[in-house]
Amino acid sequence: MGDFQAIQLKLADMATEIQAARLMTYWAASRSARAEAAMAKYFASEVALRVTMEAMRVHGGYGYSQEFVLERLYRDAPLMAIGEGTNDVQRLVIARDLLSGAVKVGW
Repeated sequence: MGDFQAIQLKLADMATEIQAARLMTYWAASRSARAEAAMAKYFASEVALRVTMEAMRVHGGYGYSQEFVLERLYRDAPLMAIGEGTNDVQRLVIARDLLSGAVKVGW
């Protein structure tokens, strides 16, 4: 399966997104600020949803088999977007801190 170029491109995209989410989480943890934590939680949970969906597309019906860890990841990914504050709440936290000047992006 990994010999197909289309699959390789999907894997590269998924790995890049996962690494970006990991680095954003490390960045937020080093700052211990509310908006940065909300950004990391929001971004990482959205990545989890996208990547597990794409992995299911790659694996097809095998992805639903409980023999593969993908089944659990696919089932658990939506919980990441709603646990500890939904992604909409995280976006509100980010927006409020941006508007109040408590956080600056790109500095």
